[in-house]
Amino acid sequence: MPDMPPARDAPRVMVPVAGAWLPVPLDRASDRPLPEQLADALLGAMRDGLLPPGVRLPSIRGLAARLAVSPHTIVEAYDRLAALALVASRPGAGVFVAATAAARAPAPAPPAATDWYGLASGAFSGMDAALSPGNGYLPNAWLDGAWRGPALSRFQRSLSDQLTRPVQPQGHLQLREQIAARLIAQGVAATPDGIVVTYGSTQAMDLLIRRHLSPGDSVLVEDPGYFMLFPALRRHGLRLLPIPRGTDGPDLDAVAAAIRDHAPRAFFLQPVLHNPTGTTAAPAVLHRLLSLAEAAGLLLVEEDLYGDLHAGAAVRLSQLGGLGRVVHVGGFTKMLGPAMRVGFVATAPAEAERLTRERVLSVLTGSRMEELLLAEMLASGQYRRHLERLRPRVAHARALAAQRLSALGFDVGEGREGGMFLWARLPARADADVVAERLRERGVMVARGAKFRPDAGPSAHLRFNVTRSTDAQLYDELAEALAA
Repeated sequence: MPDMPPARDAPRVMVPVAGAWLPVPLDRASDRPLPEQLADALLGAMRDGLLPPGVRLPSIRGLAARLAVSPHTIVEAYDRLAALALVASRPGAGVFVAATAAARAPAPAPPAATDWYGLASGAFSGMDAALSPGNGYLPNAWLDGAWRGPALSRFQRSLSDQLTRPVQPQGHLQLREQIAARLIAQGVAATPDGIVVTYGSTQAMDLLIRRHLSPGDSVLVEDPGYFMLFPALRRHGLRLLPIPRGTDGPDLDAVAAAIRDHAPRAFFLQPVLHNPTGTTAAPAVLHRLLSLAEAAGLLLVEEDLYGDLHAGAAVRLSQLGGLGRVVHVGGFTKMLGPAMRVGFVATAPAEAERLTRERVLSVLTGSRMEELLLAEMLASGQYRRHLERLRPRVAHARALAAQRLSALGFDVGEGREGGMFLWARLPARADADVVAERLRERGVMVARGAKFRPDAGPSAHLRFNVTRSTDAQLYDELAEALAA
């Protein structure tokens, strides 16, 4: 390789990589952070075939010296690429371009998500899609570390003995003990005999609907709220009463008015890291909601699927009101991947027995293998360690997505606390349906805000999964869609 003098102040610094010179543009006058610029430059080189899979990237100290930047800048840039599964670190050997970094062919347009089924099926078919900010699951590359540990090995050693044995209809006792212990640590007075294990939170909701509600009953739902809940309730002949969701939680005046005028039987809500807005309800709002529910005999169904990502001590309805008037629904699919279809209901023991009867009529029992594997993950601390690694990574992706969306004119002022989702309001005069359709035609799957409204009414928002919104190409596509 010919010798090159340092070019530290030039717009493009020449970096030696794999026997060739790679131009790296760094604009120190730009508002964009240097790690972001460097990561984008390396990503572009991968797409152009200049950095093929298997190539070793420059050492952190060597590249920092070449670019005249801090080693922390290089570490952050490499971390951004690792979050996209484009590079992999080999202990003692360095950082290498991964096989997934091969130049991408144009992505086929995903099917149009015209209803709840389209959005749900699109999430599963787009699990490996490069640009799918509308997907509600963690990327596969973010889940690898969850399963690398002793829990899986211990489970495999006992697998032959477990395959032929059934599991109790209420759920494996060891798993129920672990779930109860986690809830107690959150301040919820749970007991193993008050836990019913389910096939994800979807079955948990179905059991509660069939147990407590009848066709013609009115129920309160959040607006916006979880898009899969609305058709599940309508399927049972229930009347949905939308309650606006604000940054502090549900609109209590609307709750009081609905109780006065319609006598609803239940309220389905997500107090902690709400999907889609990312907000967490204020404790004062939850206290008043409990008072309203107690006076009206209103059942509160608290769904808590993303609370494990909350960085602090979040306050839950079940913590304040106990497992009587409040029923707590949780699950592990969102944190461990869609293959782990294990959820649960936490309630009073007598009510858990009734729900178990409903479950027997539905599916008889659960999967011993899944329940034992999850119990081992919880008991060994492997799940806890996974969350400890995951939270700062999500926070980093969230800050990056918020910055880039804001630069394009989106309002991301709601839901800044944390978690996977940003509820981003489109710039003025931009039509969400038009922008989403243009993006779909270019192979980008987004989640339109209207899908999260009980009446599918108009919305100027898009929901972004921040863990799937770190690729600079996404923002190029967004910019083009908005400009068009």
